[in-house]
Amino acid sequence: MLPFLTALLAALAVAPLWRLPAGAGGRRLCRVAAGAAALAAAVAAFAFAPAPASPPSTRPLEVRGHGYVGSASCRACHPDQHASWQASFHRTMTRVDVRAALVPRFDRLQLDWFGAPVLLEWRGDRLWTRFERRGRSPAAVERPIEQITGSHHLQVLWYSTGKGRELAPVPLCYHLEEGLWLPLTAAFVLPPDHQDPPEPGAWSQSCHACHATNARPRFDADHNDTEVSEFGIACEACHGPGAAHAAANREPLARFQRRRQGHDDSIVDPAALPPARSAQVCGQCHAVAVVRQEHAEAWREHGSPYRPGLDLDASHLIVGREQRDAPEVRRELRHNPEFFASSFWSDGEVRLSGREYNGLRRSPCYTHGDRTRQLDCTTCHRMHPEAAADLATWRDDQLGAGMRGNAACTQCHGALAEPAALAAHTRHAPDSPGSLCYDCHMPHTSFGLMKASRSHTITSPSVQAELATGRPNACNQCHLDRSLRWTDAALRANWGLVPATLPEDDADVAAAVRWLLAGDAGQRTLAAWSLGWAPARAAAGTDWMAPYLARLLDDPYYAVRFQAARSLRSLGGAVAEALAGYDFLAPEAAARPVGERVAAAWRQHYQGPPRPALLLDADGLQAAAFARQFARRDDRRVYLAE
Repeated sequence: MLPFLTALLAALAVAPLWRLPAGAGGRRLCRVAAGAAALAAAVAAFAFAPAPASPPSTRPLEVRGHGYVGSASCRACHPDQHASWQASFHRTMTRVDVRAALVPRFDRLQLDWFGAPVLLEWRGDRLWTRFERRGRSPAAVERPIEQITGSHHLQVLWYSTGKGRELAPVPLCYHLEEGLWLPLTAAFVLPPDHQDPPEPGAWSQSCHACHATNARPRFDADHNDTEVSEFGIACEACHGPGAAHAAANREPLARFQRRRQGHDDSIVDPAALPPARSAQVCGQCHAVAVVRQEHAEAWREHGSPYRPGLDLDASHLIVGREQRDAPEVRRELRHNPEFFASSFWSDGEVRLSGREYNGLRRSPCYTHGDRTRQLDCTTCHRMHPEAAADLATWRDDQLGAGMRGNAACTQCHGALAEPAALAAHTRHAPDSPGSLCYDCHMPHTSFGLMKASRSHTITSPSVQAELATGRPNACNQCHLDRSLRWTDAALRANWGLVPATLPEDDADVAAAVRWLLAGDAGQRTLAAWSLGWAPARAAAGTDWMAPYLARLLDDPYYAVRFQAARSLRSLGGAVAEALAGYDFLAPEAAARPVGERVAAAWRQHYQGPPRPALLLDADGLQAAAFARQFARRDDRRVYLAE
């Protein structure tokens, strides 16, 4: 009888409303149909849903409430938007369905963590880990994996410590593009002695803020009871709590009337907000920011006071050079002395990826734009793509249609859409990378998750800025084989820039040589990545690159080695063959012979002309000049971590 009743109610619920008579009777029938739909759903849930499982006690708990109703509530009325969100990396930022989420398939793995074993083993439907934890809280660990963060670049596994809902990361993570396991700390630009992952509790103290929706940390020294409204970056992370919106639109006619009015004040639409407020919705995660002092205690229990549509500056300090002495920054520096240096170049421009909002706020297109033309995130990005979009392409960077090219800029700078005007402005062929606005004005000067990212501070190439900060200039990120003297002359001749005062040691040496040999670990990592970047390889050639990349194969920083090896492999031929068997995590003494082998393979085949800027003469590499540059290497400790 129960299945029949359910089917009958469902049939009433989907009766075609366009056939109902107008007037009060029609409205009553609409309410009957809507009520039947709700009753059918309730009966079906009662009849067929399994008994609710008791909530887990060993990981952060998913609790709706606080006005949050969950993304599943959006699907019925917004199926297209729900489907694109479902395809996004935002949704899969954190997952608790470990078996379905984890990309590598195995029954049992024993991995190496700098010489120590880490076991991953499926026991029925649960994944367990076993290893000896080091650091401030050493312990023998044998615990189940409770959740995974990351699905775009890295997957990090979190195990329960057994102390309430406290989590700690497994020391190794999985690199999706390369298909390999590597120590978690090796995925970032960190000093080589920095081998231990974050201490237990890191997820509840910081990671939750951008890996879940409406997280409440609820932790102290003896207690951990973290709650979230939804794992991953869900609909309500951007649109705000949805309970009022769902209630206001429950009846079809009310929903229809709101759509006719063209707005709905029961929910936040970031695209309809003023540009600054719209950008803040993204900035709540994509920024170097700290909770303001007056909200710090409440944050621990109730989470972030920010909700989409509010003023982010009221609850969070968006950190920049001018805030070095703010009490919130001093608070962070007490816990992490490298807080400022690990995120910014010396002039305050962000050097850590994923913090685009800090860059946007410094851009003239944001600070000087008027109300109708001010740049914000939705100028280029779309959280829900056009209906015909390829979701696999869109989900990589969530750019809107046409925004991978110059249309992103010419929507405001319309005169440069004309090829002749573009070529006159860039001094490059209009269809070349040198005429792509991004490459000159948003160069790859940020780094994180084992890749370089574009700066979102829109600037023009400047030799002076590089000399003052060490940040690679856009011209030389393509023209890797050219010197600062060449760049300075080009900027003066073509764009009328003021001449720079060039240090003699650097003036005539190619940019890539300086960054690779004499730069700090962050500069070396960016440079090694740049030597694998297709536009730079086309502009600078590749026949000279191998000996410089080979010299980085035993670099003290694992991230530098990783980028050097990847760029070397892409060269192919004898140098790639000489790299066979290379392990970027090997001790320096084991890695050095591989670099020597690669350099020797290059010497046997190089037949290029003398190129003074690259320290090359007719016989190959100028060993003494090479050694002088290498002796200047900046060995300061660098921390570029998430």
